[in-house]
Formats: sequence, structure tokens, C-alpha cells
Amino acid sequence: MNVFVIPSWFPSKDHPVSGTMIKEQTEAFCQYYPSVNVGISVWGQQDEDFLLWTKHHIKNLWKVIKANTTPYQTSLLSNLKVYHRPTFTWTRKILKGNLKGVVKSNIENLKNFEADFGPVDVIHAHVGFPAGLIAMEVAEKRNIPFCLSERMGPFPWPHTLNKEGKLLAYYKQPYIKSAVNIAVSPFQQEVMYKQGIMNTVMIPNFVNENIFAPASVANVNTDAFTFFSLSYVAPNKGTDLVVFAAKELLLKYKNINFRIGGDGPFLDHCKELTFSLGIAENFTWLGELDRKAAIQEFQSCNAFVLASQYESMGIVYVEAIACGKPIIATRCGGPETTVNSINGLLVEKDNPVELSKAMEYIVVNREKYSSSNIREDYLRHFSIQAIAPKLYDLYKEIIQNH
Repeated sequence: MNVFVIPSWFPSKDHPVSGTMIKEQTEAFCQYYPSVNVGISVWGQQDEDFLLWTKHHIKNLWKVIKANTTPYQTSLLSNLKVYHRPTFTWTRKILKGNLKGVVKSNIENLKNFEADFGPVDVIHAHVGFPAGLIAMEVAEKRNIPFCLSERMGPFPWPHTLNKEGKLLAYYKQPYIKSAVNIAVSPFQQEVMYKQGIMNTVMIPNFVNENIFAPASVANVNTDAFTFFSLSYVAPNKGTDLVVFAAKELLLKYKNINFRIGGDGPFLDHCKELTFSLGIAENFTWLGELDRKAAIQEFQSCNAFVLASQYESMGIVYVEAIACGKPIIATRCGGPETTVNSINGLLVEKDNPVELSKAMEYIVVNREKYSSSNIREDYLRHFSIQAIAPKLYDLYKEIIQNH
């Protein structure tokens, strides 16, 4: 079986974390199925050198002059290669953002993959825009079936909707033409149904159990209690709510620390908030973390907390329980089918008082949350061994039905 993957995002020198989940899941899938060959198509979608911004005319000209558009390949595994063919993109309002050029680049990447491994059996796009649109064009030109994973949160993006809140025809067409659409949670699937996307199955994201695992030697500080949080620090991730909840908690318990990973436009505001509330000494701001550092934080904390406004699934919660840690999440979509009595607590959105009580419960009742039980629960629901066969079987069904 040969699978060609078109991701909307993929790690790059400018954005090394963005798209990491797609990369890690694809690597894990290829390790689990060594007989399956996978090619990942990259066209500069995360590289600032190839993004032309509307008002930056001089910078854009300089980018075009100095650009190196030479295609190249990166081997990740014997059965997994990344095919790079840098292409300029810009606003969709002008010549559809160079969609024609991007499609051409992806077709060339596909041809190079086929030269290495043979004919492509199925194309897998990750997120409807832009990857879904690209995959649809490539699939039509090459007569290859394609499927589409939608993991965006919130979905749909506001700019893809009409005045009635429905997907514009331009953005909806990939979902209609795909062999099947993959929702990463029951919540996401229901949202897609409401947009008239009926050819949908639910296959959750998974985490590599060989990478995300409890520490081999316990390294948790038993004297203090540490909450870890990891996200893009923006208002919809609720980092400020964690700060407000921490204030209430620290009135009763002094030896509690908060380690916050991630960068974003809301970071300075949240830092300033800790100072204004007099709890700055209990917070450590870690900035953007690479995967090794993130795993170390998951392994060394006592619990994970994230107070999001919306999650299509919430992969960081799964990474935490893979490391055997209890989680606190909000009822914001995806987490409702991840959190259970074994692995943590759910609270309402925008409720720092309830969030603080949940934190206190975890602190006081830490012995009720067994690391081994949490890990076993994760293995049953979100590991490679639990999820990869579902994806493999779906690929087979798509190929057979084509």
C-alpha cells in the first residue's frame, strides 16, 4: 500500500512545532505497518520565505529574488519520505493564492514518491483548507481516491462561512468529493454533520506509546505539587483562567507550582496577571517547547490542566494520560470523550472557581489517580495499537471501493 499525505501544516525551520502531531502520527503509523509506504508533500506552507503578504511589497520582492525553490527529499524511515518543493503562496483573493502552482508542486512531489515506491493508492489530506482543496485537485487529475482528516478547532473557520453560518461552497467541496472524511472526536463528527458533511467516520488522534510514557525512574517532586499546561497561549486556550483559579488555590495551599509551556499573543498578558495577583513566584513560563522538553514536563508534573474554550479533540490531554498523569479539562467539545473517572476531571468553561475546586480535588486526592491505571486507559483508547489498525482498514476500504 502506498499513501500520499498532504498536510495543511508541517514542521519547518520557522515553525518547528506546528504540524508536529501529523508528523509524529505518520511516523508511528509507518513503524506499525512497515509494509506501507508513505510520502508527505511539503510546498513551503510553514516557511516564511515563501509566504507573500499583501502589504509587504518590498519584502515580497526580496523573497522572490533570493528564494531557493530547488526541490529536495528527507527520509524519516525506510518507508517514509518527505518531499519538498517550495512554492510561493499569498492571499486567496488574488489568483486563488497560487492554488494552481501549489497543486502543480504537489503533483511533482507525488511523481517523485511514485518513482521511489510505485503508484499511489490513496491520498490523505489533513484539514480541509488548504490541504483538502489541494488533495481534491491532485486526486481528480491523477484519478486517485482521497480522504480528509478534519481536526481544526474551532471548525469551521469564520472566514469560510456565509452569513447563515454555513460553509461556503468553495470550502465545502473537498468534503463532498472525498471518499470519506475523518473526524477526530464524536463532537467533531457532530459539528461536521451540522455542516452537511455526512460521509464521515470517527477515528481519534493517537499518541505514540513508545515516546509518550511514564518516566522510567520517578522524577516527581513529592514535597510540592506541580501543574503543567501546554498550548498556544491565546485567549481561547484559557491560560488566564488557570491563573485566576491558581490564585484561589494558593490562598489555601502554598506549595503548588504551575509550569506553563507555549508561546503566543496572550503570553505577556498572562504573565502580568500573575504579578497583579501576587502569585508570580508560583509560575514558571517555559516558552515554546520541543518534543523532548514537552515529554519531560509531562513526566515530571503531578497533573495537567488546560482550560480551553474549544477543542476538536485536545491531543495534549492524551499526551498527558499517555505519561500516566491525571488531567483537568473543560467541557469544550473533544475532551468530553477523553476525560473519565480514571484519568481526571471535567469542569465548565469560563469558570475559574470550579476550575480551582477541581485543582484542589486533584491535589488532595492525588493517591486516587493511579498512574498505571491512567496509562492502561490511554493504551485502550488512544495508542498506536488501538488506532492505527482503524486507519489502515479505512485505507483498504477506500482503495477497494475506488
